[in-house]
Amino acid sequence: CYNKDEVKEFLKNMIRGFLAVLLLTCSALSASAQNWEGGLFLGASNYRGDMAPYLVPSETHPAIGVFVKRNLSEFFSFSVSAKQGKISGDDANFDHLKSRGLSFESNITELSAVVEFNFFPFLKGLEPDQFTPYVYSGLAMFRFEPRTTLNGQTYDLQKFRTEGQGITDDAPGQYSNYQPSIPIGGGFKLQLNRRLNLTFKLGYRATFTDFLDDVSTNYPAQDQLAESAGQTAVALSDRSKGKQFTGKGKQRGNPQNNDWYIFSGFTISYNIENPECFEFN
Repeated sequence: CYNKDEVKEFLKNMIRGFLAVLLLTCSALSASAQNWEGGLFLGASNYRGDMAPYLVPSETHPAIGVFVKRNLSEFFSFSVSAKQGKISGDDANFDHLKSRGLSFESNITELSAVVEFNFFPFLKGLEPDQFTPYVYSGLAMFRFEPRTTLNGQTYDLQKFRTEGQGITDDAPGQYSNYQPSIPIGGGFKLQLNRRLNLTFKLGYRATFTDFLDDVSTNYPAQDQLAESAGQTAVALSDRSKGKQFTGKGKQRGNPQNNDWYIFSGFTISYNIENPECFEFN
Protein backbone atom coordinates (compact mmCIF):
# COMPACT_ATOMS: atom_id res chain seq x y z
CA CYS A 1 0.00 0.00 0.00
CA TYR A 2 1.23 3.51 -0.83
CA ASN A 3 0.80 6.54 1.41
CA LYS A 4 0.05 10.02 0.06
CA ASP A 5 3.62 11.29 0.42
CA GLU A 6 4.97 8.34 -1.58
CA VAL A 7 2.39 8.92 -4.33
CA LYS A 8 3.18 12.65 -4.52
CA GLU A 9 6.90 11.96 -4.74
CA PHE A 10 6.31 9.28 -7.36
CA LEU A 11 4.26 11.69 -9.51
CA LYS A 12 6.87 14.45 -9.19
CA ASN A 13 9.63 12.09 -10.31
CA MET A 14 7.50 10.78 -13.17
CA ILE A 15 6.77 14.27 -14.49
CA ARG A 16 10.42 15.30 -14.11
CA GLY A 17 11.42 12.21 -16.06
CA PHE A 18 9.13 12.99 -18.97
CA LEU A 19 10.29 16.60 -19.09
CA ALA A 20 13.92 15.49 -18.97
CA VAL A 21 13.41 13.09 -21.89
CA LEU A 22 11.77 15.82 -23.94
CA LEU A 23 14.46 18.36 -23.06
CA LEU A 24 17.31 15.97 -23.88
CA THR A 25 15.73 15.08 -27.20
CA CYS A 26 15.34 18.74 -28.07
CA SER A 27 18.90 19.60 -27.04
CA ALA A 28 20.40 16.75 -29.02
CA LEU A 29 18.55 17.67 -32.18
CA SER A 30 18.35 21.46 -31.94
CA ALA A 31 20.89 21.97 -34.74
CA SER A 32 18.93 19.90 -37.24
CA ALA A 33 16.32 21.09 -39.70
CA GLN A 34 13.73 18.57 -38.58
CA ASN A 35 10.32 19.77 -37.48
CA TRP A 36 8.28 19.76 -34.35
CA GLU A 37 4.54 19.17 -34.25
CA GLY A 38 2.03 20.14 -31.60
CA GLY A 39 -1.52 18.93 -31.62
CA LEU A 40 -4.77 17.71 -30.12
CA PHE A 41 -6.16 14.18 -29.77
CA LEU A 42 -9.92 13.57 -29.90
CA GLY A 43 -11.26 10.06 -29.67
CA ALA A 44 -12.56 7.32 -27.43
CA SER A 45 -11.46 5.00 -24.63
CA ASN A 46 -12.47 1.47 -23.70
CA TYR A 47 -11.14 -1.55 -21.79
CA ARG A 48 -10.82 -5.32 -21.83
CA GLY A 49 -10.65 -7.31 -18.60
CA ASP A 50 -12.60 -9.43 -16.12
CA MET A 51 -15.87 -7.61 -16.87
CA ALA A 52 -15.23 -7.51 -20.63
CA PRO A 53 -13.65 -10.62 -22.19
CA TYR A 54 -13.94 -8.65 -25.43
CA LEU A 55 -14.70 -5.03 -26.24
CA VAL A 56 -18.22 -3.77 -25.60
CA PRO A 57 -19.16 -0.83 -27.90
CA SER A 58 -21.70 0.53 -25.39
CA GLU A 59 -18.90 0.93 -22.82
CA THR A 60 -16.96 3.33 -25.09
CA HIS A 61 -16.39 6.86 -23.74
CA PRO A 62 -15.00 10.16 -25.08
CA ALA A 63 -11.27 10.84 -24.66
CA ILE A 64 -9.08 13.88 -25.22
CA GLY A 65 -5.37 14.62 -25.19
CA VAL A 66 -2.49 16.88 -26.24
CA PHE A 67 0.92 15.98 -27.60
CA VAL A 68 4.29 17.31 -28.78
CA LYS A 69 6.15 15.40 -31.49
CA ARG A 70 9.66 15.56 -32.92
CA ASN A 71 10.04 14.24 -36.47
CA LEU A 72 13.51 12.72 -36.34
CA SER A 73 13.56 11.64 -40.00
CA GLU A 74 11.20 10.63 -42.79
CA PHE A 75 10.54 7.38 -40.96
CA PHE A 76 10.90 8.00 -37.23
CA SER A 77 9.20 10.36 -34.77
CA PHE A 78 9.31 10.78 -31.00
CA SER A 79 6.14 11.90 -29.23
CA VAL A 80 5.23 12.89 -25.66
CA SER A 81 1.52 13.07 -24.86
CA ALA A 82 -1.06 13.38 -22.10
CA LYS A 83 -4.50 11.80 -22.43
CA GLN A 84 -7.67 11.67 -20.36
CA GLY A 85 -10.43 9.11 -20.84
CA LYS A 86 -12.85 6.84 -19.03
CA ILE A 87 -13.34 3.07 -18.93
CA SER A 88 -16.23 1.01 -17.59
CA GLY A 89 -17.57 -2.52 -17.47
CA ASP A 90 -20.69 -4.35 -16.38
CA ASP A 91 -21.32 -8.07 -15.87
CA ALA A 92 -24.81 -7.47 -17.25
CA ASN A 93 -23.29 -7.24 -20.74
CA PHE A 94 -22.46 -10.99 -20.75
CA ASP A 95 -24.83 -13.86 -20.02
CA HIS A 96 -22.15 -15.96 -18.34
CA LEU A 97 -21.18 -13.07 -15.99
CA LYS A 98 -24.62 -11.68 -15.04
CA SER A 99 -24.90 -13.77 -11.88
CA ARG A 100 -21.73 -12.16 -10.46
CA GLY A 101 -23.47 -8.76 -10.59
CA LEU A 102 -20.37 -6.51 -10.61
CA SER A 103 -19.83 -3.21 -12.43
CA PHE A 104 -17.31 -0.38 -12.39
CA GLU A 105 -16.12 2.81 -14.03
CA SER A 106 -12.81 4.64 -13.82
CA ASN A 107 -11.14 7.73 -15.20
CA ILE A 108 -7.80 7.09 -16.90
CA THR A 109 -5.12 9.80 -16.94
CA GLU A 110 -2.02 8.90 -18.95
CA LEU A 111 1.40 10.38 -19.69
CA SER A 112 3.29 8.57 -22.46
CA ALA A 113 6.46 8.71 -24.54
CA VAL A 114 6.45 6.71 -27.78
CA VAL A 115 8.49 6.19 -30.93
CA GLU A 116 6.63 6.08 -34.25
CA PHE A 117 7.74 4.30 -37.42
CA ASN A 118 6.37 5.41 -40.80
CA PHE A 119 6.16 2.81 -43.58
CA PHE A 120 6.55 5.55 -46.23
CA PRO A 121 8.69 8.73 -46.01
CA PHE A 122 6.56 11.44 -44.41
CA LEU A 123 7.03 15.21 -44.03
CA LYS A 124 10.83 15.14 -44.50
CA GLY A 125 13.10 14.77 -47.49
CA LEU A 126 12.96 16.07 -51.04
CA GLU A 127 9.85 14.15 -52.07
CA PRO A 128 7.94 13.07 -48.97
CA ASP A 129 4.64 11.21 -49.31
CA GLN A 130 1.48 12.90 -48.10
CA PHE A 131 0.15 9.66 -46.66
CA THR A 132 1.61 6.77 -44.69
CA PRO A 133 0.55 3.94 -42.38
CA TYR A 134 2.58 3.83 -39.17
CA VAL A 135 3.08 1.87 -35.95
CA TYR A 136 4.22 2.99 -32.51
CA SER A 137 5.23 1.75 -29.09
CA GLY A 138 6.84 3.13 -25.95
CA LEU A 139 6.21 3.61 -22.24
CA ALA A 140 3.40 5.22 -20.27
CA MET A 141 2.34 5.93 -16.70
CA PHE A 142 -1.33 6.19 -15.84
CA ARG A 143 -3.67 6.76 -12.93
CA PHE A 144 -6.96 4.91 -12.47
CA GLU A 145 -9.57 4.80 -9.70
CA PRO A 146 -12.27 2.10 -10.06
CA ARG A 147 -15.64 3.13 -8.66
CA THR A 148 -19.09 1.58 -8.48
CA THR A 149 -22.59 2.59 -7.40
CA LEU A 150 -24.45 0.78 -4.63
CA ASN A 151 -27.90 1.90 -3.44
CA GLY A 152 -27.47 5.21 -5.22
CA GLN A 153 -24.07 6.02 -3.68
CA THR A 154 -20.70 5.93 -5.43
CA TYR A 155 -17.76 4.15 -3.77
CA ASP A 156 -14.01 4.12 -4.43
CA LEU A 157 -13.47 0.37 -4.68
CA GLN A 158 -9.75 0.30 -3.91
CA LYS A 159 -10.34 1.64 -0.41
CA PHE A 160 -12.69 -1.23 0.47
CA ARG A 161 -10.25 -4.07 -0.38
CA THR A 162 -13.01 -6.11 -2.02
CA GLU A 163 -10.81 -9.20 -2.46
CA GLY A 164 -9.32 -8.94 1.02
CA GLN A 165 -6.13 -7.21 -0.18
CA GLY A 166 -3.70 -7.12 2.72
CA ILE A 167 -6.29 -8.56 5.13
CA THR A 168 -5.69 -12.31 4.85
CA ASP A 169 -2.53 -14.25 4.03
CA ASP A 170 -3.95 -15.84 0.88
CA ALA A 171 -5.29 -12.53 -0.52
CA PRO A 172 -3.38 -10.40 -3.03
CA GLY A 173 -1.52 -7.31 -1.88
CA GLN A 174 -3.15 -3.91 -2.11
CA TYR A 175 -2.77 -2.42 -5.58
CA SER A 176 -1.68 1.12 -6.41
CA ASN A 177 -3.77 3.58 -8.44
CA TYR A 178 -0.58 4.53 -10.32
CA GLN A 179 0.72 1.98 -12.83
CA PRO A 180 2.99 1.67 -15.89
CA SER A 181 1.77 0.44 -19.26
CA ILE A 182 3.14 -0.27 -22.73
CA PRO A 183 1.33 1.51 -25.60
CA ILE A 184 1.14 -0.61 -28.76
CA GLY A 185 -0.66 0.70 -31.80
CA GLY A 186 -0.72 2.15 -35.25
CA GLY A 187 -2.76 4.05 -37.79
CA PHE A 188 -2.55 6.38 -40.77
CA LYS A 189 -1.07 9.84 -41.26
CA LEU A 190 -2.24 12.37 -43.84
CA GLN A 191 -0.56 15.71 -44.61
CA LEU A 192 -3.39 18.16 -45.29
CA ASN A 193 -1.08 21.01 -46.27
CA ARG A 194 2.36 22.37 -45.35
CA ARG A 195 1.29 23.11 -41.80
CA LEU A 196 -1.50 20.67 -40.86
CA ASN A 197 -1.55 16.90 -40.45
CA LEU A 198 -4.44 14.55 -39.73
CA THR A 199 -3.86 11.15 -38.10
CA PHE A 200 -6.06 8.21 -37.21
CA LYS A 201 -4.66 6.02 -34.45
CA LEU A 202 -5.66 2.92 -32.51
CA GLY A 203 -3.63 2.06 -29.43
CA TYR A 204 -3.86 -0.77 -26.91
CA ARG A 205 -2.18 -0.43 -23.51
CA ALA A 206 -0.69 -3.56 -22.01
CA THR A 207 -0.79 -3.04 -18.24
CA PHE A 208 0.93 -4.82 -15.38
CA THR A 209 -2.18 -4.96 -13.20
CA ASP A 210 -5.37 -7.03 -13.17
CA PHE A 211 -7.23 -4.52 -11.04
CA LEU A 212 -8.39 -1.85 -13.51
CA ASP A 213 -11.87 -3.14 -12.73
CA ASP A 214 -11.11 -4.10 -9.09
CA VAL A 215 -11.61 -7.79 -10.00
CA SER A 216 -8.83 -10.35 -10.19
CA THR A 217 -8.71 -13.35 -7.83
CA ASN A 218 -11.07 -14.90 -5.24
CA TYR A 219 -13.76 -13.89 -2.78
CA PRO A 220 -12.35 -13.22 0.71
CA ALA A 221 -13.76 -14.53 3.96
CA GLN A 222 -16.70 -12.22 4.62
CA ASP A 223 -16.27 -12.16 8.40
CA GLN A 224 -12.63 -11.06 8.10
CA LEU A 225 -13.50 -8.48 5.45
CA ALA A 226 -16.32 -7.08 7.58
CA GLU A 227 -14.07 -6.86 10.64
CA SER A 228 -11.30 -5.02 8.78
CA ALA A 229 -13.19 -2.92 6.22
CA GLY A 230 -16.83 -2.93 7.31
CA GLN A 231 -20.13 -4.32 6.01
CA THR A 232 -20.08 -1.97 3.04
CA ALA A 233 -16.93 -3.72 1.83
CA VAL A 234 -18.76 -7.07 2.02
CA ALA A 235 -21.67 -5.69 0.00
CA LEU A 236 -19.31 -4.31 -2.65
CA SER A 237 -17.28 -7.52 -2.79
CA ASP A 238 -20.19 -9.94 -3.32
CA ARG A 239 -23.10 -8.57 -5.34
CA SER A 240 -24.36 -11.93 -6.59
CA LYS A 241 -27.38 -11.89 -4.25
CA GLY A 242 -27.14 -15.64 -3.75
CA LYS A 243 -27.15 -16.43 -7.48
CA GLN A 244 -23.71 -18.06 -7.42
CA PHE A 245 -21.55 -19.98 -4.98
CA THR A 246 -19.49 -17.34 -3.24
CA GLY A 247 -17.38 -17.35 -0.14
CA LYS A 248 -13.77 -17.62 0.87
CA GLY A 249 -11.61 -19.07 -1.88
CA LYS A 250 -14.33 -19.10 -4.56
CA GLN A 251 -13.28 -17.59 -7.87
CA ARG A 252 -14.21 -13.93 -8.37
CA GLY A 253 -11.96 -13.06 -11.35
CA ASN A 254 -9.25 -14.45 -13.60
CA PRO A 255 -5.76 -13.59 -12.34
CA GLN A 256 -4.09 -15.23 -15.34
CA ASN A 257 -4.61 -12.22 -17.62
CA ASN A 258 -3.88 -8.57 -16.86
CA ASP A 259 -6.32 -5.86 -17.93
CA TRP A 260 -5.95 -3.64 -21.01
CA TYR A 261 -7.24 -0.18 -21.86
CA ILE A 262 -7.54 1.41 -25.28
CA PHE A 263 -7.32 4.90 -26.77
CA SER A 264 -8.43 5.39 -30.38
CA GLY A 265 -9.31 8.44 -32.44
CA PHE A 266 -7.92 11.30 -34.49
CA THR A 267 -5.19 13.87 -34.01
CA ILE A 268 -4.81 17.21 -35.72
CA SER A 269 -1.35 18.71 -35.53
CA TYR A 270 0.50 21.84 -36.63
CA ASN A 271 4.02 21.70 -38.08
CA ILE A 272 6.51 24.08 -36.47
CA GLU A 273 9.71 24.50 -38.48
CA ASN A 274 13.06 25.14 -36.78
CA PRO A 275 11.78 26.32 -33.40
CA GLU A 276 13.97 27.08 -30.43
CA CYS A 277 14.01 24.33 -27.85
CA PHE A 278 11.61 24.54 -24.95
CA GLU A 279 12.97 25.76 -21.65
CA PHE A 280 11.91 24.14 -18.41
CA ASN A 281 12.43 25.99 -15.15
